[in-house]
Amino acid sequence: MTRYLIAALPPESIAEPIWAYKRYVAEHYGSVRGLRVLPHITYVSPFTLPENVSSSVLEEQLESFLGSFQAETIQLTDFGYFSTNRGHVIYVAVEKTERMEQQYIILDAFVRETLQVALPPIHPVFTPHLTIAYRDLSRRQFEQAWPYFEQESFSARMPLDALWLLQHTGKQWEPLRKFDFVRNV
Repeated sequence: MTRYLIAALPPESIAEPIWAYKRYVAEHYGSVRGLRVLPHITYVSPFTLPENVSSSVLEEQLESFLGSFQAETIQLTDFGYFSTNRGHVIYVAVEKTERMEQQYIILDAFVRETLQVALPPIHPVFTPHLTIAYRDLSRRQFEQAWPYFEQESFSARMPLDALWLLQHTGKQWEPLRKFDFVRNV
């Protein structure tokens, strides 16, 4: 079954330094999992479609729905981390806006209710971020890597003017279709 993900992708000018940080973590701390994933901000975690919903229906529904979202510019500032039962995560921090949070909530509801996609429970706190290292970053590797990122600074402004539907190829996530937001005038 094909897996999908809905995410915001940064422009190349922001993606390239994030790739550099991913390579740094791989070379210095042995955590390579982050190199398998495009820099992105997840809006809807990986999912599969119900049997009665085709990918073309998914795309049509998303185009109609996401076309009403308002574009904005967001701020990326420095780094953060969190730990899960699957390992430690180091990321570029995104300053969450009220608009982003509302779009996250209503998109999740739309995918669950209109498309009838089974998703894990929505995270009670939306923490938008661009992952640098995850899953294969052990506690020891994290404890070595975090001091570097804690003192490192990063700052960029990113247009949030579209979301992408990504499809998993069996090896990696590939952008499938872009859905543009309404531009503020």
